[in-house]
Amino acid sequence: MQCFFYGITRAENSRDGHNGVVSFSIPDMGIIFRAQFTGNAVECEYASLLALLEFIEINPHLFSNRTVEIYGDSFEVVNQVNLQMVCQKDLEPYRNMALGYKKKIPFSLNWIPEKENPAQSELGMR
Repeated sequence: MQCFFYGITRAENSRDGHNGVVSFSIPDMGIIFRAQFTGNAVECEYASLLALLEFIEINPHLFSNRTVEIYGDSFEVVNQVNLQMVCQKDLEPYRNMALGYKKKIPFSLNWIPEKENPAQSELGMR
């Protein structure tokens, strides 16, 4: 099952202080999730991946007997979680949480171009 994550920050904070959006999409199930988030661009991207992984973990009946393939356009997040890139100290807690999920949920994590990421639909235009 293909799943996609995407995070973006806005130039300014919204009235409630949130400057980012986390998003994930599971097209085969018709699921699109979006929530506000406060953090820098990479933190938003990690938060999007972690939200997706939490969704998968708490809904095992939707993913049983399926291969979970996760895609994101964040080169940094994908390569840090795949242990192919050094992780900055401040991002280690996020990466470590993703690695913790990898012990519980068998999934592959791959990079795709932003324009091919259905989780970003309409978000990148704002």
